[in-house]
Amino acid sequence: MATKRPGRMAGFLACAFCVGSFVVAGGLVLSPLPALSTSVVKLDDESLVMLSSTIVEGRVTNVSSAWNGDHTQIITTVTVKVNRSLKGGTPANGVLTLRLLGGRVGDIVMQLVGGPTFETDEDVILFVKGDGSGQMPITGLDQGKFTLTTDATTGQRMVSERGVTRDTFLQNIGNLVTEQEGGQ
Repeated sequence: MATKRPGRMAGFLACAFCVGSFVVAGGLVLSPLPALSTSVVKLDDESLVMLSSTIVEGRVTNVSSAWNGDHTQIITTVTVKVNRSLKGGTPANGVLTLRLLGGRVGDIVMQLVGGPTFETDEDVILFVKGDGSGQMPITGLDQGKFTLTTDATTGQRMVSERGVTRDTFLQNIGNLVTEQEGGQ
């Protein structure tokens, strides 16, 4: 019985399998590839409130993206006119400015999987870590961004991601803030 030897391509594939995270072309290792992933723990409302230094309701007034100083990352700046603050107080000028990793500059798109996206004139409730200037200031990535819409049948303001009214959601969040701050 003759033993069949793998062809040249099978050897190449085996080589690619052996090096794992390295780019292989023509049998040569060219460069390591970074191991990238996004892992997110599902956060309940209590955790969102606890992990956030600021919780606001507002309207997105501007979204703009640009390269960082050394041209290695795209940063998106989101400006939100704050209508109501549930935790952390309202910024002095009533405007919250967020700096988020990712965005589009020309034909180049940099995307953080699981990260929130924003549109001008979008009404939102935001759970924010720190002062909003970190690379991902939204608590729990997109879990900390809620979009408000108007129900076509009832005319009520709704939290799209939850299917509950804005008022019910804000009341629940307000209660959690009060509980966590010791009922003050």
